[in-house]
Amino acid sequence: MKILMYNAVADELPYVKKWSEKTGHEVVTIDQPLNEETVDRASGFDAVSTQQTTSVNPPVYERLSQLNIKQIALRQVGYDVFDLPAAFANHVRLSNVAAYSPRAIAEYTLTQLFNLIRHNKKFDRAMAQGDYTWAAGGQAREIHDLTVAIIGVGRIGTALAEMLHALGAQVLGVDPVYRAQNEPFVTYTTLDEALRRADVISFHTPLNDETRGLADRAFFEKVQPGTIMLNFARGEIVDMTALESALASGQLAGAAFDVTPNENDFMDQKQTVDELPENIQRLVAYDNFLLSPHIAFYTNTAIKNMVEMALNDAVIMVNGGFTENEILR
Repeated sequence: MKILMYNAVADELPYVKKWSEKTGHEVVTIDQPLNEETVDRASGFDAVSTQQTTSVNPPVYERLSQLNIKQIALRQVGYDVFDLPAAFANHVRLSNVAAYSPRAIAEYTLTQLFNLIRHNKKFDRAMAQGDYTWAAGGQAREIHDLTVAIIGVGRIGTALAEMLHALGAQVLGVDPVYRAQNEPFVTYTTLDEALRRADVISFHTPLNDETRGLADRAFFEKVQPGTIMLNFARGEIVDMTALESALASGQLAGAAFDVTPNENDFMDQKQTVDELPENIQRLVAYDNFLLSPHIAFYTNTAIKNMVEMALNDAVIMVNGGFTENEILR
């Protein structure tokens, strides 16, 4: 079988080589995403895989079908890049890798929470100017004193909940799906109750019609003053204007984001700070706002699993088989 891997990065290539040697399938890699301009590169291949934050628009599925390619194996969790009706209308099967390493994202979320409650950005900036006083950053909080609301208690949210529980934090869960196995470390509740009680709010939901713009101005008005917000899911979940207002007013004590709605305009690029989008320039100037370049997933374990799982699923779907990673609706 011959597979075309779109948007391949250097870190993936050793795992691609090992997988190809182990399975006997040929994999060709290119560094462009799958879109209207690149879809014809798939001519002559049996299957395709991609990982990207840009949308795969309707004409792509029609063209893939014409090229007799019946699937796309996505090497990431979030599949909001897909147009599901267009894919299904053209009989293109879709898969993602929902569990390549939930701990990778959960661990990084926890890392950034620690950075916020210990005021590390404030201390780092002060020390860069020669200020080594305690007052430069201020007193920290301890994690066992915190109540953390996890919005979206799927694989990643569950992994974070387990870690927080082990550290002594109280964990509230908001999710339309109740998972009884989480009861030892998650107290399920409503969104409004979670916002009223939480010291920390962490998003781990997919992006869909219910979650897009979920954290709007009305949402922020319901949180208690001094709350910390974490978003390591999708940028469009949070209204960034409302977030900025909440930081400026002190309604939020801090925030850490790995994603933004406009991340495709500047992430995975090199530029000067004054070339960043204006709202990002303002946000990164805050001592209590942490921004990372969509790297929460970025571990050796995760990259290996993303490659192997996606390529395995590509083979399975081309051969008409079943994979638990298939996106069915």
